Amino acid sequence: MHASKVEVVVLGLLAEEPLYGYDLLERFRTRSMGFWVEVGKASVYQTLRRLEEHALASGRPQEGTEGPDRRVYRITAAGRARLRAGLRERVADARPYETDAALALGFVHLLPLDDARRAVGEREMALYEWRSTIAGERERAASAQGAAGAVALRMLDLQDALAETEQRWLQAFGDDLPKLRA
Repeated sequence: MHASKVEVVVLGLLAEEPLYGYDLLERFRTRSMGFWVEVGKASVYQTLRRLEEHALASGRPQEGTEGPDRRVYRITAAGRARLRAGLRERVADARPYETDAALALGFVHLLPLDDARRAVGEREMALYEWRSTIAGERERAASAQGAAGAVALRMLDLQDALAETEQRWLQAFGDDLPKLRA
């Protein structure tokens, strides 16, 4: 059974250091990870419970804290093995990039030409805005320390390069739309 993407995120952050659930979410945010992987708050807490049930992480109540149960989570040896296997599997996976936009673009020839042009143009604008957001996020990512900060910047570079490549592709695709009619 392979590690889910949320398991990889949670185990990866716990492999760096023990964390409270809230701090794990904060680390996800400060590392700009939401720019390349979608992970919801509820799924993080569900995953922490599941990892604990399967002895891939251990959570211990923090003594001396007031208020709701605050647990510090640590990765276990089995969790490290699961993380390493999940990382190797995901890095080697050569499946195509999948987005809702790619699915729609695969059928855009079924739209009237003006609608198709408008949709492609809107996607180009959305990517332009996305790239502007990425540029702004680089400052926050640069504040992350050490290797984690350097990796966060490189992942933002990847997202920007993918968006730039798609923009160029969309321009050529838009030019070809009249020839691609059903």
